[in-house]
Amino acid sequence: MRWLPAAAMGVLLTLGAATVAQAHVNRQVGPYTILVILVEEPTFEDNHAGFEFWVRRAEQPIVGLEGSIRAEATGHGQRIGLQVPPIGGAGFYVLDRTAGGAAFDPLGGGGWSLRLWGAIEGTPLDEEFAVTFPSYPRVGAPKVAGDATPAPDSPPVMGLLLVAALGLGLLGAVVVASRRIRLRPAPPTLEPRR
Repeated sequence: MRWLPAAAMGVLLTLGAATVAQAHVNRQVGPYTILVILVEEPTFEDNHAGFEFWVRRAEQPIVGLEGSIRAEATGHGQRIGLQVPPIGGAGFYVLDRTAGGAAFDPLGGGGWSLRLWGAIEGTPLDEEFAVTFPSYPRVGAPKVAGDATPAPDSPPVMGLLLVAALGLGLLGAVVVASRRIRLRPAPPTLEPRR
């Protein structure tokens, strides 16, 4: 029973590290470095979610890729084509709109993959980035974009693992706390003299 708190903390740290690692993904393609960053899951309908990425060759940002790179997000049984507009001419690109112009919706968070393909200054590109959107309560969640095509269903495994890990962590905390609390005898009561 002594191993339970340590095991629970190990599971929580492992899942926490996996989630953090999946929020920002770095990849080398030829002489280019690509960094994919999440625009987090929206809490309200008028917030936006999606992906941002930048491309660099050494320290030099690569601009003009909106014409040579295509993007697609896959998750929650959906395959969604995304627009690739630049942000401010500094080698950053934001993918928060579908090819049809609707806001991208990660459907409550969880595992998604982003596929980028095409070319970077003539260098072929076909890379997939696995990421995990955080899950937040939603208010007025938008409907899935009309250009989404169904992909095979998959259970929300990461969510189930996180719930299981949190349950183990809570159980471990209760065990540790119960060992620290010692039952003390009640103080003697004084009875009035007669």
